[in-house]
Amino acid sequence: MRRAFSLIAMALVVATGILLHAQATPAPASPADAFFDDSQVQSIYLEINARDWQTLRENYLANDYFPCDLKWNNQTVRNIGIRSRGTGSRSGTKPGLRVDFDRYTTGQTFLGLKSFILRNQTQDASNMHERLSMLLFQRLGVKMPREAFARLFVKNTYWGLYSIVESVDKAFLKKSFGEDDGYLFKYDYNAGDKPWYFEDKGSDPAAYVPHPFKPETNESDPHPEAIVELVRIVNNDSDAAFPMTVAPYIDWKNFTTHIAVENVLSDQDGFNGNYGVNNFYWYRFRNSKRFMLIPWDKSEAFKDGAALPIFHNFLDGDPARRNRLSGRAMTIPSVQAMYLDTLVEAAKSLAELDPANPSDTRGWMEREIQREYEQIRELVYTDPDKPFKNEEFEADVVKLKQFARERPAFVLNAVNEFRNK
Repeated sequence: MRRAFSLIAMALVVATGILLHAQATPAPASPADAFFDDSQVQSIYLEINARDWQTLRENYLANDYFPCDLKWNNQTVRNIGIRSRGTGSRSGTKPGLRVDFDRYTTGQTFLGLKSFILRNQTQDASNMHERLSMLLFQRLGVKMPREAFARLFVKNTYWGLYSIVESVDKAFLKKSFGEDDGYLFKYDYNAGDKPWYFEDKGSDPAAYVPHPFKPETNESDPHPEAIVELVRIVNNDSDAAFPMTVAPYIDWKNFTTHIAVENVLSDQDGFNGNYGVNNFYWYRFRNSKRFMLIPWDKSEAFKDGAALPIFHNFLDGDPARRNRLSGRAMTIPSVQAMYLDTLVEAAKSLAELDPANPSDTRGWMEREIQREYEQIRELVYTDPDKPFKNEEFEADVVKLKQFARERPAFVLNAVNEFRNK
């Protein structure tokens, strides 16, 4: 019987992999491609009433919108809305911003974008944690928000180095999955929330939606029952039944890639984070129960160091703080194998040499760190309101390079040891 279930589970895994491959058809060129071109640092200009800007900074914990105009290259968009944003990253000195093009003008877009984020990097001395993370997700085929560095000018005054981040919204869904009418949720962890490790909260959908799962589409009719049922299955179904009952809800290729990349990057605040689940979007297709993970906010990546165990917070550590879904996933042999294979793929990607330069012994990530460092060093040094000293910036870059050299071997050795037990 156990072998029969294993074969069925493997068939389901293969089927979901085929689905993911089918959905990974390259998207046509986007009008916003130049805006997110990370081969250069973009320049963004905001023209805003001086009193409004001062009020936004003084009341940075509020979500009040203020009107302004935006200029990029030779294009200007008028009467847009901006507000302070972030959880732990909020700042009145160097505000993180959400930019909404249709806040005051219905239907207004810019390069096909309804909105984007200006991330202030107040939790990352290097300014690179998230961008490096998203590039690794991309290398492993995960649909992720595009990013690029940008100089921000407010009323023609340089306000510092930011990252522009693509919003996860209907435009993103259409580009990534070919549809936008399904159910998108943002896991919205707020300061003071009790950490959640995928425990069963009961049968009331209100325990999950609209908080901590905030509907981003179909807000008036988010159909939260699928979330309730998935959590119930994870926490209550038998090991024998679990592979079959969970299969309609999870694309295992997407799931194992997501948690493997986060682990390889030693992300302390992700799906298997030290503070419970956090920092992701979930998209459920319109005519399906299946959820797809979309990565978000990787400022806390790399912070758990190069020796983070490969089953951190789901097969090891305090049992009360282990992620229930990730732990149950590892009880399906084919899914566990897929996770381990993806760890290997991600680790090898970090260490991949440049075939065009055989004399360069640096792996892909170390080369990428140097490229980004050269892009932003002068801008970091001249940033008038950066939350870190120049020495802290340089020290974090050194730590990132050391991580890039050490982490691949640690992961590969850990996978080999586990498989040879």
